[in-house]
Amino acid sequence: MKEKVFTLHWLALLALLVGLLPAQALFAQDKDMAAPGEVVAEGLNGPMGILVDPNGDVWVVDSGLGGDEEIEGMDFSGQPVTIKYGSTARIVKISLADGAMTDVATITSVNNGEENEGGSRLALVNGELFVTGAGWHPTVAPSTAEAPIPGTGSLWRVEADGSVSEVAPIWQLERDNNPISAEVDTHPYGLLAAADGNLWVADAGMNALLKVDPVTGDAEIVAAFDPVPGVFPNPAYDNEMLTDAVPTGVAVADGVTYVSYLPGAPFIPGSAKVVSVAEDGSVSDYATGLSMLTDLRTGPDGMLYATQLGLVTEQGPVPNSGAVIRIKAGDASEVVIPNLMFPTSIDFNADGDAFVTVNGVGAPGSGQVVKFAGLTDMAGAPVAAAMAAMAPPAEETMQAAPTEEAMAETTPTAETMQAAPTEEAVTAEQTPTVETMQAAPTEEAVTAEQTPAVMPVTGADAGERSNAILVVIAFLVLLTGAILFGQRQAA
Repeated sequence: MKEKVFTLHWLALLALLVGLLPAQALFAQDKDMAAPGEVVAEGLNGPMGILVDPNGDVWVVDSGLGGDEEIEGMDFSGQPVTIKYGSTARIVKISLADGAMTDVATITSVNNGEENEGGSRLALVNGELFVTGAGWHPTVAPSTAEAPIPGTGSLWRVEADGSVSEVAPIWQLERDNNPISAEVDTHPYGLLAAADGNLWVADAGMNALLKVDPVTGDAEIVAAFDPVPGVFPNPAYDNEMLTDAVPTGVAVADGVTYVSYLPGAPFIPGSAKVVSVAEDGSVSDYATGLSMLTDLRTGPDGMLYATQLGLVTEQGPVPNSGAVIRIKAGDASEVVIPNLMFPTSIDFNADGDAFVTVNGVGAPGSGQVVKFAGLTDMAGAPVAAAMAAMAPPAEETMQAAPTEEAMAETTPTAETMQAAPTEEAVTAEQTPTVETMQAAPTEEAVTAEQTPAVMPVTGADAGERSNAILVVIAFLVLLTGAILFGQRQAA
């Protein structure tokens, strides 16, 4: 009998959380609660990435709805499931003049019974469009251990005729290295295009920053992201109380490369952060006390902006608790757009208008793109008055970042574990150590149009402590069986 370890993809857990919300919360951005914005596109199926090109045109890639092709695998709890896939994830070009949406290309979407995983991010290099898509998760689909489901686990080029071709088989880099976690898994996600023609990829499964030459397909690990403190023993890390970093976005500001973390379940408010990556691949904390970061971009004002997916408290997921935050060093980050519904990505035009994808996790067709005019004009303005006027979630629903000591005290007991298997909540994100030293791109190397600019709970106060015990109990009660790790017998 052989033990197998598997993980629940972070999107799968989010899909479960969404299922706990009232139906009316799943379909459209709440116009009464949201900051002033203009819906410029809707009807998307899990929009994950947005790009504003040098002409000001807006492009979006969504997760899709799976497909008709089938392969046998397992769901998040290790139970047998039929995985369905097909080319239903769309790359869409949006006309701001009349809201018309044109399908430019389709890529593979995979449904494992709990989530749809498809398009992730877009980038332009020398007029060519590139996209990251669904990942390679051989523990979910064991028969793909040596060859991914077609259209997954790689970086892709969108050809002029709308076809898609493989640029780099990133799954092979994970298969051959996988230097930290026991889990083998890759999900090329965040994407940054540099003027030197290279692409930088934040791999949410590998837990690494990669550099890819789109001409040759050569890919290398630039930096690796160690796991962060968690609240459950994690078999992928010798049962230590750790969870994966889950890098989701990469941006450059003032010549420094930055990467945002989600990180893994149970998504404790205040546990996310933005790190800087030095030329030698070393990683340092830059901004802390954040929550569930899904994208990171540099605005035309030169400042960093992130999307924060939302908050999960002891009461469960908080509707309209997503936000756009301006990232600053230490605990000084500030909310600039509160009360969003599952925002996943952000980009800017040259005028400083922000375009944000919302309902990235939600009912099919509920995804939208919302425009916030002149966001970067607020760079020096206080946000307290705006926040007060926009009725953000009550303070009692906001949880401050827990200390490592507090998190250690919340180790689940046998009683609180009930029937749930031991956990860990992300896409099998492995955290490679640095094997290749690669210089970070300089500020000059990233043009304004090629620097993808990508909650509340910013800058956790030392006097505020997360009630981590309640968070853990809530997850165990609401998501019994949805903890990441388990065992199953294999012949």
